Amino acid sequence: MSNNKEMDPMTGETVETDGIYANENGQEAVLKRGDEFPADLILGETTWKLQGFADDAVVDHDQSELNPMRKRVDART
Repeated sequence: MSNNKEMDPMTGETVETDGIYANENGQEAVLKRGDEFPADLILGETTWKLQGFADDAVVDHDQSELNPMRKRVDART
């Protein structure tokens, strides 16, 4: 018997670490810190396990997708 008392996060709990998580059914989700662990469509409430850390291309920490693109100025004349 293991002495590890740590439990995997459950649906409805807050994500503490950015990463790729998988639930008991094998569904994967990319979640950011502060997100809420979602429910599974089949299982309902489920536990989630961290599968790997998301890279910066997937997790947009500064939410730059909400900022308008700046136009590039071509200085050549």
